[in-house]
Amino acid sequence: MSARSAGCYHHSFHRQDFITSAGIRYGKQNGVEYRSMKHMKMIAFILAASCLCTGCSPLPSHGSVPSEQTAEISTFASSEETSLEEQLDYFLNDGMSLPAQDESGNVIEWSVASGHAEITENTLKKTEDAEEYESIVLKAEIPALDESYELERLLLDAYSAYVISYFTSEGSDPETLKLAYTFDCKYWFKINNDNPILKPSKGTKRLRDPSLVRKKDGSFALLATQGYDTDSIYVYDTENLGQYTNERLLKLNASSEEQMMSEKQAWAPEGFYDWMRDAYVLIWSSKEDGGMYFSTSSDLTAVSYPSVLMSPGYPVIDGTMVRDGSEWVMLYKDESEPMEDHSQLFRAVSSDGWENLGTFDGPIYDRHQVEGPMIMKALNGEGWYVVCDDYTRGAYKVLFTEDIAHGTFEEVDDADLMIPLEAPAHGSAIAITWNELQRLLEVYPDALNNQEDGQ
Repeated sequence: MSARSAGCYHHSFHRQDFITSAGIRYGKQNGVEYRSMKHMKMIAFILAASCLCTGCSPLPSHGSVPSEQTAEISTFASSEETSLEEQLDYFLNDGMSLPAQDESGNVIEWSVASGHAEITENTLKKTEDAEEYESIVLKAEIPALDESYELERLLLDAYSAYVISYFTSEGSDPETLKLAYTFDCKYWFKINNDNPILKPSKGTKRLRDPSLVRKKDGSFALLATQGYDTDSIYVYDTENLGQYTNERLLKLNASSEEQMMSEKQAWAPEGFYDWMRDAYVLIWSSKEDGGMYFSTSSDLTAVSYPSVLMSPGYPVIDGTMVRDGSEWVMLYKDESEPMEDHSQLFRAVSSDGWENLGTFDGPIYDRHQVEGPMIMKALNGEGWYVVCDDYTRGAYKVLFTEDIAHGTFEEVDDADLMIPLEAPAHGSAIAITWNELQRLLEVYPDALNNQEDGQ
């Protein structure tokens, strides 16, 4: 808009100037105080120096507006192919057993169409010349239907341990990334001696509820809540779990034409790669909006607008999800008020994909106020461990069940545990291979000493 159209084209000016001993010109022009350009430059210099010495105002804490469409399941040639894709909608491991039958009970005959792997008695094995992250194509033949299909997947080594990402809300380095690892879910070892692995430099600089995601190529990304009332989360990339790069903010809580959101909270983000959608699924919660939501992303640099994942009729947060066979299981926290009467863990189950949670039960544990559950399947195959944030005690509470989808939960006695962490809060666990653990320990070799010392 021009000065003329703004009604400011012509004025009669009256100016009175003063010059200070420092040479700064100031005065009044038509009754309005002003400063000279020299003065403004000096102010800019002082502000810049102040930023260097004491820190500037908070950095922007919002990611860009969602720009992707929600990823849909790919279109397959037949319902049988869709069913097979669903049965193997995950990363494969050396030594794993492939399904012997389809969902209708028809026998499946497996072979390796490409890649360095072989199948013996339905067991998938790497060959000697296989890469650590081996891309393979499996061929599934179903003689009863006279049909065959090919599935492309990534073949990993067998899992050997879990790495746990967590934070603390107290102490000298609160709201930063910390790590630990365990082989049996009960005896844990500190990494970097319980000191920060990562401190954020953008946004609120408050990293909470960290969670690792395995990317399509086998490497990892880190997701984390950014403080309390922000619509965006932290995302990082890592090749070795010990060093993190490409810090960025992703806005998850955003309103669209189809759905109004508070745009205030994006809590406890977790994610997984969905092979059928060729996209990452990010699940998160917002107490302000009352439920669990999901967003999808092609590359973890842009996301879709949120969709409702679960809304049981009361406020819920801290959902964590695992797959057990053909079923998906989510554990989550009831965030109803007053907290003294709630703050308990509940369970939701689906036999029709992760997006169709429909069976709810619980509380699965009600002896303490807890939140932030993480789930670890025993690597020897014998049961499941659930570790939750017993936040009134500043410690972790561990539960055990033989059946994560339908079983009852028992509290593991503290005397049977070794979790040498100081006031750990909401964390997450991800299964890793032996080589992946070794790369992490090369970055933080003190963790080996902790293992030898039993801490």
